[in-house]
Amino acid sequence: MEHKESSFQGVNELKIFYQKWIPDQPKAVIQLVHGIGEHSSRYGNVVDKLLPLGYAIYADDHRGHGRSEGQRNHIDNFEQYVDDEKMLFDIIKAEHHNLPVFMLGHSMGALIAIYFTKEYEDLLQGIVLSGIGNDIGGDISGFLRFMAKVLSAIAPKLAVAQGDLSKFLSHDENVVEEYRNDPNVYTEKTSARLGKELLTRYSKYQEFVQDFKIPLLIQAGGEDKLVLGAKESADYFKMEDKTVKIYNGLFHEVYNELKEDRDKVLEDLKNWLENHI
Repeated sequence: MEHKESSFQGVNELKIFYQKWIPDQPKAVIQLVHGIGEHSSRYGNVVDKLLPLGYAIYADDHRGHGRSEGQRNHIDNFEQYVDDEKMLFDIIKAEHHNLPVFMLGHSMGALIAIYFTKEYEDLLQGIVLSGIGNDIGGDISGFLRFMAKVLSAIAPKLAVAQGDLSKFLSHDENVVEEYRNDPNVYTEKTSARLGKELLTRYSKYQEFVQDFKIPLLIQAGGEDKLVLGAKESADYFKMEDKTVKIYNGLFHEVYNELKEDRDKVLEDLKNWLENHI
């Protein structure tokens, strides 16, 4: 097994950090797409579960996140996230041109995965959506809606405080504490433009996902307070090969819940992947 860190030139010449974990004999690749304010190194539980089974894992830090360049939690338009993920996908295929690629997106990353699939469905073996929904919840809903209506047009880069979201991530207090103390996590403020883009994209994807044919796994916490509407969102997808797992009592980060709960989530993920290679 090897772990390497690198970077590529993203849209507008921003330097995008990415890392990869490669098993000795890879059989498939997971392109992991993280959520807002966090970064690719927070998915150790997923890596630890899948790497020994022969899955190579590639993950970038989105522009304005983690170790990538760009204003923190800002985007000019949502397509930039999709374009960056396509660049990472091209790196994956150059290095593993014969292997199937799955895309696993969490929260905002799930939204990015949906819009990536809209453009490049034929390139993927399957998609996994974690923390998916159709609306923003928690303490940030009112602030985001205000930005969407007013600030994005007149001051798109204006950063507005969004409140403490960490208490809604996981029941594991260690996860919450590590998140709060992580220097590469930034959740204090989000730009007006990113707030508008998120609300717009959440409201529109039901218009096209009914046409997806790609195999889909949805994994969401039944007590998710940050992204709402997981069950309703699952109904938007009409493909024959669809698996929906709503975990009663779990919060937003189902891969980072208490060990007994996350072990069940990760086992479901493993079983679904094994059945779709």
